Amino acid sequence: MLMLSLDQFPLGKPGVVDSLDLSDEAYRRVAAFGLIPGCLFSLARSAPFGGPLVLEVGATRFLLRRSLARSIKVRDAA
Repeated sequence: MLMLSLDQFPLGKPGVVDSLDLSDEAYRRVAAFGLIPGCLFSLARSAPFGGPLVLEVGATRFLLRRSLARSIKVRDAA
């Protein structure tokens, strides 16, 4: 199964978080929004020019910096 970093994942497609290679503080921040290994998510929007990503995890929608997204490995939910 192909794994990508979150910043490379296609828009609108459901995905599953595989692993997060983040500092403890960054991990706690994203986990507070429900972004943990095994969770389903969808990439709703991608801001141009390296701007933040808009993620949906369940009913929660939030912004995520691309620098953090590069450290999160994900795969297609299918």
